[in-house]
Amino acid sequence: MIDLNYDPNDPTGPRRSRFWRLRNDARITTQPWRWPLARLGDREPLLLAEGVNGARLGADLGYEPMPFDRELYVPVYAAQDGTVAIATETKSGFFVSIEHGYRTYGTTYAQMSKMFVAPYYGQTNRKRQRVRGGDVIGYATKSPITVRFELWKWNDQDGYAAIDPIAQLAEWVSPPARPVAIPEKQAA
Repeated sequence: MIDLNYDPNDPTGPRRSRFWRLRNDARITTQPWRWPLARLGDREPLLLAEGVNGARLGADLGYEPMPFDRELYVPVYAAQDGTVAIATETKSGFFVSIEHGYRTYGTTYAQMSKMFVAPYYGQTNRKRQRVRGGDVIGYATKSPITVRFELWKWNDQDGYAAIDPIAQLAEWVSPPARPVAIPEKQAA
């Protein structure tokens, strides 16, 4: 078989084309952790309530209530790259749990009004969906706009243990307020 992309001066050798491996600058790099909610115009996401329920630590994130909040669809973003561990509908709304890395961190997003990941209940015969940091995984509830957020860290004794997300959120970046514009050359 003739490889049309073969270059005899290629340092990778005679059996591999120059496209056999991604360039180092094209590889996926770890993204910074992000807030699950973005800025809405001039409104920054706020910590509305801190919840402690037994072993569960969490935070209700949202915005100051406004009269027009019922008309908004506010996206909830994945905090980091990972795979969906659980995605289902509960009595209080949609629930998504994402594992980040292999047994390092996990995040949960609850009380959402809509979910944009495929439903997954921990089936072993089905491949788990991957999400990238900053992907929209659902819509926050309306009036007031809120999402329940929890952060979990893996340890060998207890498995995933809840940690307080409030200290971590102060160090994370906020997602962009609006999508990045597409250059005119690519828009056509």
